[in-house]
Formats: sequence, structure tokens, C-alpha cells
Amino acid sequence: RAARRLRIFLAEEPELTRKQFESALGIDCRDKVFRLIPEKEDPEFLTQVLKDLRVEDVGLISSGGIPCFIDPGSWLVARLRAEGKSISALAGASILSTMLSLSGIDWAVANNRGTFALYVGAGDAVFREAVSRGDEPVFVFVGLDRLKEALTEMSPLIGKRLVSAFFDLTKGACGKYPYADRVLTMDCRAWLAEIERLPWKQISDVALMLHPRETSL
Repeated sequence: RAARRLRIFLAEEPELTRKQFESALGIDCRDKVFRLIPEKEDPEFLTQVLKDLRVEDVGLISSGGIPCFIDPGSWLVARLRAEGKSISALAGASILSTMLSLSGIDWAVANNRGTFALYVGAGDAVFREAVSRGDEPVFVFVGLDRLKEALTEMSPLIGKRLVSAFFDLTKGACGKYPYADRVLTMDCRAWLAEIERLPWKQISDVALMLHPRETSL
């Protein structure tokens, strides 16, 4: 519905997006405008978007992945939020991918910032500081080969706070990824007991969300 309603779209690959609209959705794009999102902050582009928003809603879309977080657009989200503009995210694979899209943080250049942490190894002071915060959710990105190590290091820092694991985001449920888009929630102790029973050969990636300390299951 949004693809049909909106006239202006900001995209990583404008022409590819146009073709996908036409071929996959059967949308007539003759009256639609597709603009390339600059990877780095561009004042002129921001001015154009603000001008458009005075007249109509504007869509931002990616060909794949998580818009504005892994794909371009985070700087634009951050600037538009600073301007007081309302930004809505359409339903994605999970609430995690939706929150990442709205964060205004470019993951490529902003590791361990705000509510995001990247686990790179035991004893990382920045990581330990990030996960020890208890008044907000913290998203943790970690390789499968280091998941048990990360949970072991987090356990004494977070105690009984709950940890949600998001499996194979955006892949879609299929035989190859039976856990695709599934979310499991338990505390660290339970996770360390459960981790050996999961079919890791059929899981490609996982992201963790540490719940605030007051959250209960």
C-alpha cells in the first residue's frame, strides 16, 4: 500500500528499486521519483528531502538488509529526527530490525555506541561498559563462534536480566534456516544451558537484546 501511495522514494539503488516495484509489485512508476541516498551526510540532499516533506510523505527503502542500519540512510534519519520530523517504520522481519532502522546510527562507523555493542573478545572494556547498563535495552552483535564466550562474560555483569536472541534476521523461514526470524528469551544461565541443544549448523547469524533490569518474562 505504501509503495502505491507514495510518490517519492529514497533508495540505495534507485533504478533497481524502480524495476522491482514494476516487476514484483506490478506498480506503474511513471509518476514516481526515485532518488539515490548519499552514503555520507549531504546538506543539499537533506534540504531537498525537507522541501519534499513540506508537501508530502517520502519513502526510504533498501533492496535488502536492514534500511538505514546496514544500508545507507542512517545519517538522514538522525538529521530528520533532529529537525523534529516524524519517521515511521513499516513492519519488518522483527522488532529488532525495525528499531535498528529508526536508530539513526550507522553501524559501519558507530560500534559500541548508545544501546549497541559489538562483542570482539573477552575483557573488552567498552563492551563490558555497554552491557552493564541496566536502564535501557542493549543490542549485542556477536559471531556464532563466540556466542558462548560472550554469554559467559555477560552473565556476572547482567545477573538475571533477560536476553532475547534474534535468529537469521530477514532470511525468511525455510528448510535451510529453520530458526529464521525466531526469537527466544531467557536469562544468561538458561542460555548457557540451552546453547548446546540448538542446531547451530542450521543457523547463520544471531543478534542479542539485553532487556532492562526491570523487565520480567
